[in-house]
Amino acid sequence: MIRNYLNEKWKEIEIEDYYSQKTQVFISNYGRIKKKKIKEKNFKLANLSMNSRLLMFSYPRKDKHNKMFCVHKMVGICFLKKKSDDHKFVIHLDHDLLNNRVENLKFVTQKELTKHQRTNPKFIESRKKWTPKSKLTEGRVKLIKKKILDPNRRTRMRLIAKQFGISETQLRRIKNGENWNHVKI
Repeated sequence: MIRNYLNEKWKEIEIEDYYSQKTQVFISNYGRIKKKKIKEKNFKLANLSMNSRLLMFSYPRKDKHNKMFCVHKMVGICFLKKKSDDHKFVIHLDHDLLNNRVENLKFVTQKELTKHQRTNPKFIESRKKWTPKSKLTEGRVKLIKKKILDPNRRTRMRLIAKQFGISETQLRRIKNGENWNHVKI
């Protein structure tokens, strides 16, 4: 017997190729999955596997092969409403990929997904790390930005680029914010 959490609701999964003659699969708004074969009486919590930091589960298909599916995507399909057909992606609002509660999920478009990913703390931290192959550090980029943005600058861009051992193209990209955009003066 599976104990329900407070205010936990269960729904049978809603996918086109789901084969319900063999196994019943239910998903909760907490991101838990229970299964039972048609002949059995009691449900069991499904075994979840990790694939690229996401929780996955398998369900039976009509072609007699099981298919893996992301838990958060299934919770979104069963419990959330899409605003339009462009809203294809389900995101975790708190960036915790193991928190599959319906309150933490939202359908978004590709553009919104990219924007949301840029606020991910892990993404921000990875951008700040200095790569050993890079010619520049954050400190040197701050110096470059100060020199470029100085209103009384008399040095040409070519000389600044030569001084720091980078190309003029790289210097223009730093000035325009394409490269090293996260470094502020």
